[in-house]
Amino acid sequence: MAKQSMNEFLQQVGTILYRYLRKRGLTHEDAEDIVQDTCYKFLLHKNGIQSDKVMSWLYRVATNQFYDLKRKEKRHPTTEFDEVQLTVLINMPEIQVLKKEKLQDIRDTLETLSTLHQELLVLKYELGLSYKEISALMNKNENTLKTHVRRAREEFTERFKEDTDYE
Repeated sequence: MAKQSMNEFLQQVGTILYRYLRKRGLTHEDAEDIVQDTCYKFLLHKNGIQSDKVMSWLYRVATNQFYDLKRKEKRHPTTEFDEVQLTVLINMPEIQVLKKEKLQDIRDTLETLSTLHQELLVLKYELGLSYKEISALMNKNENTLKTHVRRAREEFTERFKEDTDYE
């Protein structure tokens, strides 16, 4: 790849990975750090990666770093809200609070699914990627992915209904 096209490629992939990581719940800074580190690792190891596997390699490196960060957070929990955030939350209109609660319910339900199902639902419905794009990212058969997405969607819907029925 020429220097300009390599930069364009990394920017395009970086944007996709950043959006994916943000949808998985990472902060702006953490998502940027992971994308930057993923791109750096790609530049170090690009000669050893098969050209048809580049996208899935980048996706896998970013996803593994996401899981590493989540494991680290579980070992060293931090306070979720500081005083400024709590003040803003208290002063928000009721509709905004309800919206945040619903989003949290969705995130909580999503976290009960297997990691594969979480990834597939975020890639398909949050990022709006096609089955073909997801297939390239995950290096899996497109028809198999369609089946997994359908199962993930059904499982999510069932669990979400169970979690919100008591209200």
